[in-house]
Amino acid sequence: MVYVADMGNNRIQVFDNDGTYKTEIKNIGAPRAICISPGANQFLFSSNSNPTEDPFLNGEIYKMQLDGTVIGRFGKAGHQFKEFGMVNAIDCRDPNTLYVAEMMNWRVQKVSLK
Repeated sequence: MVYVADMGNNRIQVFDNDGTYKTEIKNIGAPRAICISPGANQFLFSSNSNPTEDPFLNGEIYKMQLDGTVIGRFGKAGHQFKEFGMVNAIDCRDPNTLYVAEMMNWRVQKVSLK
């Protein structure tokens, strides 16, 4: 499956490997960055990114099952640890350790979820 962050339409679109539309995941804010963890028990992480007009409006990171079921979320907009300003990349090679890159704060945060 191919997961596509669609910030402009507040959703993640899901396609099969042939490009056939399968479903969409909504009610998770405006995802700019997504990541799927490796392994047998995979998780989908998604940023609730901030609109350009107000880069510190949102800031949550959602953790979901691949079907879009939200398991949890953390973070808020801001400049402190576990606060985010326009998340544009997430690395989730380890589902308990994320690297979150932010455009507005010009940094990458390492976040442990244990």
